[in-house]
Amino acid sequence: MASLQQLNDSVGSYLNRRDYQSEFAGWVSAVETELSETLRCKFQIASGEQSLDSPYITLPPNFATMESIRDKTTGVILNLKDSWSGSWTNPQQDDRNTSIWYNPTPPTSNSYRILADCIEFLPHPVPPDPPDPNWQPQQVLMNWYTRPTPLVLPSDTNPILDNLYEVYLWGVLQRGALWALDADRAGQADAKYQEAVTRANLWTQQSVYSGAPFRAELAVNW
Repeated sequence: MASLQQLNDSVGSYLNRRDYQSEFAGWVSAVETELSETLRCKFQIASGEQSLDSPYITLPPNFATMESIRDKTTGVILNLKDSWSGSWTNPQQDDRNTSIWYNPTPPTSNSYRILADCIEFLPHPVPPDPPDPNWQPQQVLMNWYTRPTPLVLPSDTNPILDNLYEVYLWGVLQRGALWALDADRAGQADAKYQEAVTRANLWTQQSVYSGAPFRAELAVNW
């Protein structure tokens, strides 16, 4: 299993010097920040169930971006909405002579959007008022991409380092070459790094379809 110490040794061999140790942790941290934004590989995917008992649910602490959210009962994928379309409420509420009428059946959330460190489900889940002991909140299945688990100790590893070693290696080497004022080697390492990330992302896309041709279906409303 690959480790941070192994990565350190590899970087030292490529750079052919040992006076970079005080900089190494910063290079690794910078690569992990960039991978959180650019890498979308199958080794980052986490899954979980969520009860929609509130309009806003705090995102998982290791969240990078959402892969999909499905209604657990129907299997229907929730739509991703923009963050500037206003506040969604029960679409069947109506204003009649300044009094508000509500559909007694709470709405089912069919969309979501990401706001700061929360997921907002739309329309907002509405727990019964007064409380109903028989009420069961809507359940969804969430898949999301996680940020790389930070490497700190020499023995530390994570699924990306262990399965996509070159992603870490070339990313760290690009920063090491810049530190060493070796522009040619920095350019070469950056090209290798970009290639490794692109290949990993393509691998994820291919594994999702498992080699089957992609088919799109159009929904028709009659």
